[in-house]
Formats: sequence, structure tokens, C-alpha cells
Amino acid sequence: MIVQILLSLLAVLSLGHVQVPASTAQTSTIQASESVDLAGSSAAQTEYDGVFMAPAVDDGRGTPYIVEKSDNICGLDEPRQLTNPAVVDYDSLIEATDEYRKIQKDKIDPTSSEGITLMTKARARVLKACESVRASQGHCSVWKDIKRRDKRSVDDITDEVKRQL
Repeated sequence: MIVQILLSLLAVLSLGHVQVPASTAQTSTIQASESVDLAGSSAAQTEYDGVFMAPAVDDGRGTPYIVEKSDNICGLDEPRQLTNPAVVDYDSLIEATDEYRKIQKDKIDPTSSEGITLMTKARARVLKACESVRASQGHCSVWKDIKRRDKRSVDDITDEVKRQL
């Protein structure tokens, strides 16, 4: 009884799956080749060194995309949620803003208060343009860098975003 309570608690903490030691699995109501999830359904498990391993929670690595969350500009940022992402050349978009051109033309130090203010405005302008194009073209998100695992290309919307700037 206590083993079953502990297994239920582990199931809740591990989002529905339990790692069951072989010795426990053989003495409890759980079959040695199965584990029980929160819904009560059985799922086949594999034994590794006497421990039955539950399926790993998907952390995005099982998706068709290779991304770094810090490269997300707007839209969805969870890899497993992506359906139709787009990519942009972020540096060229920043360079295309009036604020960046002013920094270059007037030779303003980017680390000065005025330079920081102008760069913040440039990034905000790029974000707004990316969001506008993303919504109008039906993309789920816009990224500085994103690749597909199957090597197919991801839509590049840099030119459309530049027109919005």
C-alpha cells in the first residue's frame, strides 16, 4: 500500500510517468514490463540495469527545428509548438533602422546613454516590423536563427520586414 502511494506521488511529480525499480515492480501490482501513468493506462517500458525507464518529457529536441530560445524575436518560443516559423537577418534589419544610421553618422558611442537609447529604439522598431509581417503572413514565430533537422529551408522574411521599417 505504501509503495503504491509513493509511486502515485512520483507519478504526479514526474508529470505522469514513474521510474519503477525492478524489485518494486515485481512486488507491487504494476507488471514488470509496464508502468502506470496518471490516467491509469499502461505503457510499455524498457529495462535498464534493473530500473524500468519511463518516456522522457519532450524538451523540444524531438521537434523538426533546431533553435536557441534566445534567438526568438516574436511569436511562439517553444520548439514543440512551432508549425510555420520564419527567419530574418537581424543584424541587417538593425542596420536598416534610422536609429542605427544616426549612431553611425554622428559617431555616437553605443554604450553612452544616447547610444543605448537609440539602440533600444532600433530593436523595438525591428520587433514591431517583425510582428507585423509575422501576423500578416501567417507565421507562428520569427527567429534570428532557426534550422530544420531535415535541412529544408525556413522562410526568410528579411526583405518584407525591411519594407516595414
